[in-house]
Amino acid sequence: MRSLRRQIELKEGVIVETLFTPHLFSFKEEKGLSLETDTANLQTVIEAYADIYYLAALNAWVLDGKGTSEDFPYTRGDFHEYMAANPQPFAKDVDFAVRALTGKTPKQLAEDKAAETKPEAEPGKKKVLHWIGRLLKRSS
Repeated sequence: MRSLRRQIELKEGVIVETLFTPHLFSFKEEKGLSLETDTANLQTVIEAYADIYYLAALNAWVLDGKGTSEDFPYTRGDFHEYMAANPQPFAKDVDFAVRALTGKTPKQLAEDKAAETKPEAEPGKKKVLHWIGRLLKRSS
């Protein structure tokens, strides 16, 4: 069984629980997030993963009965700050998120993407989870 929980040190001494279940995506509209990005722009892909971590922390908060989404004590900006201040640990966090949400490694996802033969409905826009392999290759 794969792990779906991860703790991150959001700020000095502030440990935040995250929970990567499909339920985290139920918060994206409430928070005004689409999680789609221009895959040609690595920065927007990385920022989308900061948003996914924000939603995963919110998911843990609500499902663990700590409060409602309105009571959540952290902001989206806190997670973007964490991403920018910790690029190497964040790359490992992204790897964890991909494995937790898809059951595949980033390499497997990249291979799956390369094997796809059908044209995309909207060129240049893809779900961020398909491009994690690209992120990890560049951040290594």
